Amino acid sequence: MKKVLLTTTALVMTAGVAAAEVSISGTAGVAAVKSGSATARMTSGVDLNFAVSAAADNGLTMAATVDLGEGELVDYNDDFAVDAQCSTARQDKARTHDAASDEASSACAFVGSSTSPAITLGYSGITVVVDAGGVDDLYDDAQHDDISINMDLGGLDTTITMDTDAADSHGSYKVAYTMGDLTATLSGSTDPGSTAAAAAVAAGSNTTQDPALAARSANDHSGGKLALSYAMGDLTLNASTDDNGTEKSTNTAGFSYAMDAITITYTLANTAEEGWKDYDAKLAYSAGAMTASIATDENGVSKVIAEYDLGGGATFFASSKSTKGTNNQQAAGINFKF
Repeated sequence: MKKVLLTTTALVMTAGVAAAEVSISGTAGVAAVKSGSATARMTSGVDLNFAVSAAADNGLTMAATVDLGEGELVDYNDDFAVDAQCSTARQDKARTHDAASDEASSACAFVGSSTSPAITLGYSGITVVVDAGGVDDLYDDAQHDDISINMDLGGLDTTITMDTDAADSHGSYKVAYTMGDLTATLSGSTDPGSTAAAAAVAAGSNTTQDPALAARSANDHSGGKLALSYAMGDLTLNASTDDNGTEKSTNTAGFSYAMDAITITYTLANTAEEGWKDYDAKLAYSAGAMTASIATDENGVSKVIAEYDLGGGATFFASSKSTKGTNNQQAAGINFKF
């Protein structure tokens, strides 16, 4: 991350502000990618993040962030898609799928009602983020809110989010508590359903958002989830229960075990329809500059990821996602982080 100290007398929050700090970070990359049945192609792109922060004498801090980009970067280790880098301060990447090329990708589409950057205010242990349509719902990221407030309440790390749209108001919460090796996290969302999203889905005009997310955001998805994690040396046990906003809850139980350079992770899920059938399994390896992992689930989806640190912020990567259908991706390239 590059930092520049700007001495100024023009920036005044209260009397006594002397300087503002500007930081620039980002990723530039080039890759060869083959998605589904599409022909392999080359991609290149850059994602720039500008952050400006300042502090007042009374303890109030303020920070603003702007995300700019051009071209495309390959998401090779999460969504396995080609992401368009947006060149507007408050544009977000909306997932799309091109049926003709069978390629998962993204397009720059406005999310929310503002093109303003995110503003973060901090005072006396309380952090407030204002980002119209850009604050992630803490229970289900199919929704976005406008305001986030985080604070510590007697050892409880508490965060709430709120949407200010009177027509489609909703909010979410997340409370985490750690006692020794035990961590408990409670999260939930209160959402009456988005009438605007419902109308777009019904009319078939919602073409920029993932259909699954669009359908979910169109309905009431108020719900809650409790997650527990307990660490015992190299072994970590975890369990959760999620009511999914319905009477059909999903329960999970799993573990993560580290053996020197190797980590094994396994999670088993119980659903009302299929019982204890769903699972996720992952084997990861990390030694020196090399990291690699292989993962699979009950649907036969396999993901293989390899990364090698070239030094100086450069990383070579290669990955493959294989499914029983055609939603596959193979990619290899180099990313530079700065």
